[in-house]
Amino acid sequence: MSEDKELKQWKEKLFYQPKNGYDRIDAEQAGEIFAYAEGYKQFLNAARTEREAVKEAIRMAEAEGFVPYTFGMELQPGSKVYVNNRGKALMLAVLGQQPLDHGCVIAGAHIDSPRLDLKQTPMYEDSE
Repeated sequence: MSEDKELKQWKEKLFYQPKNGYDRIDAEQAGEIFAYAEGYKQFLNAARTEREAVKEAIRMAEAEGFVPYTFGMELQPGSKVYVNNRGKALMLAVLGQQPLDHGCVIAGAHIDSPRLDLKQTPMYEDSE
């Protein structure tokens, strides 16, 4: 019987035991998570297509002090600029304090607008 108990102890130590992440947070963290989720839901409601996502992202960026970049404009360290590429892509930049030869940080993402495209007259292939 002691061997079974020892095996059970080893199993508890070595085997993966899934834990619900929600059980690991306090009420304050849960509130922050739900507030973030509400903001994300608002973004999804406003940005149902790629073009709407770009418009909404520009609105949010401008609220944070970003301005449209125009070729040749003078930029200072800390400048926040964006470039709208035909309403389908958006590039944001915050100029750093150090020269570029000290390196830079680049973060990339793409717009993946969740939507359902339905065909009015769907075409089905023969299953045989």
